[in-house]
Amino acid sequence: MTMIVPSLSPSAHAALLARLEDLEAQRVQTALESIPPGGSGDAADHAGNVEALIRLGELDIRIAALQVQLQAPIAPASVGQVAEIGSLVTLRFSDDDEDQQFLIGLVEQAGPGVEVITPTSPLGSVLLGARPGDELTYRVATGSSMTVTLVEIAG
Repeated sequence: MTMIVPSLSPSAHAALLARLEDLEAQRVQTALESIPPGGSGDAADHAGNVEALIRLGELDIRIAALQVQLQAPIAPASVGQVAEIGSLVTLRFSDDDEDQQFLIGLVEQAGPGVEVITPTSPLGSVLLGARPGDELTYRVATGSSMTVTLVEIAG
């Protein structure tokens, strides 16, 4: 049985690395906050320490997940680009005159000002493999169809 290993675009790899660095910095700060004060402290101090330890566990899980994702190979940039996980795409919805930019990927890849379309969502699944200029139709949760044009792929 052959397993398909998804690749990451260079921009997706860079976004994941930046997110990993951010989470690691948060972990260091949280670890410092979890160190008990010099004395034995009161119940409030201990509750704060427990909350910090829970937060450390959550951060460890997210860091581990990103480290696994970063093991995916980096896809070479191609001239005849197709939308893939990690692509930054510009879309024009049929009911909107303004183009909008999205990242196809995981919520962890979101950056400031960039909305994420997950690859398993109805829109994400029709975008994968599409090329600039393609007009795509997908169904939304209400059952109605939406049409979107893939204007550009940036990364």
